[in-house]
Amino acid sequence: MSKIAVINEFSVEAVRDALQKLDDFRKLIVNGLTAFELNELEKIDPVLFEAVAKQIERDRWYPCVGMWMNDENEMSEEKLIRNVLYSTTYFKEKFDKEYRVFQGSRIYNDSFVQIIYAANFDACVLDSEKENYWLDNEAYTRTLVYSDLEKVDINDIDDDFIRDNDFESIEDEVLAVFQNDLDLKSVKQPVYAGEATDAEKAVLKAERICVQEGKKAEEEIQNCWISLFMGEDEVAVDIAETIIGEAEIDEDFIKFNSDEVKVLAIKYTEDLSGDVVIRIKETAGKEKALTVMCDAIDAGFRSEILLYEIQTFRVDKEGFVEETPIFE
Repeated sequence: MSKIAVINEFSVEAVRDALQKLDDFRKLIVNGLTAFELNELEKIDPVLFEAVAKQIERDRWYPCVGMWMNDENEMSEEKLIRNVLYSTTYFKEKFDKEYRVFQGSRIYNDSFVQIIYAANFDACVLDSEKENYWLDNEAYTRTLVYSDLEKVDINDIDDDFIRDNDFESIEDEVLAVFQNDLDLKSVKQPVYAGEATDAEKAVLKAERICVQEGKKAEEEIQNCWISLFMGEDEVAVDIAETIIGEAEIDEDFIKFNSDEVKVLAIKYTEDLSGDVVIRIKETAGKEKALTVMCDAIDAGFRSEILLYEIQTFRVDKEGFVEETPIFE
């Protein structure tokens, strides 16, 4: 079986060592580094970052895609969505790469499965898991959890070990397994509907105020979320409160024909197009025909929503609506 060479330490020295081994051995493939770590590396050492970037573009270095940061196990739906959105968007915009295997920690939120499914991941590799299984949730979605990987630390292996073994990316090995009919047990995602923290609520309010008031603050909002990922809640709140000012949320801004649907976010899209995202979740465990009205952005539409399903809609400046994955 091919080995999976991973970089377990985020340091300039570890990255340099991995790059040197890639130069010395053409069959070697390296796995590792999150969007956050690569973003930090570019700030610390732009030349070293460019060397890693070239290897990513050549498919000899496969990054850890899925979460902007992998240091939490419990979080709200919207914080999880932003982590996944920012990670996948980073690799698409920076390297024109789209990956199909989610890598990170297992997140205890009952929407975890459908969120990574909506981000176009076919399977996931979770740090703490020791067996392969299907992870299911109440919204009729599932993902393959795969853990049968022979990992070795790239910084601990010597030249003889590299010569004597073949290497593969986590992405390729897991997707090869995913293509087969797998008779694995199913595990139900534990129910934990993580509530947004006060800091997250402030940022979500700022986003909604931006749409209501026609304010453009996408860069500031992104800084808010990245601050939240890093545990810098006070920084995020300060930015959000500056955006909000004296404004208050208009409770009549958006209306549903059901009080069992809640708004997760109303925001501008990340691409600076001026289009609006409306993200909602069914909360009562009931399938229903949903009517959504938002006169302020000239949007009115119907949708069939499943029990506990999260739906994301993009509304353009003419009021045209389409349901989208979380890429927006």
